Amino acid sequence: MAEEDPPQDWEWLDHVIGTLDDDFTAAVLERSAEQLRPALSDVFN
Repeated sequence: MAEEDPPQDWEWLDHVIGTLDDDFTAAVLERSAEQLRPALSDVFN
């Protein structure tokens, strides 16, 4: 079996999933509010 070089960009993904709709794009770009996690903060302080 011949080996192929791995892709150097994400263009191959367009062929796998097609185009993304506006709702999906908006959800990906939406920033969630930061979660307060005092127990985890204690570990790093």
